[in-house]
Amino acid sequence: MSPDQVLIIIAIVTAAWTGTRILGGPLGQALARRIGGPASPGGADHGPELAELRARVSELEERQDFTERVLLREREVNQLREANQA
Repeated sequence: MSPDQVLIIIAIVTAAWTGTRILGGPLGQALARRIGGPASPGGADHGPELAELRARVSELEERQDFTERVLLREREVNQLREANQA
């Protein structure tokens, strides 16, 4: 490997390391925020809507769990009745 090739490799590694350090720091974060634009379309805050939707999903999960338990209990009762009749 010639000395010129070694210098080119060292330059590439140095440039990559420097770029990673710069873009991974506060400057890179500021650029990402600038490029990304507002957090939501129109700059609206969806926090309350999201909290309400999460609460509704949680309630639906509880209802589904209850329904599954009731159906399972009915199935077990029917199986016991069939076993007693046999």
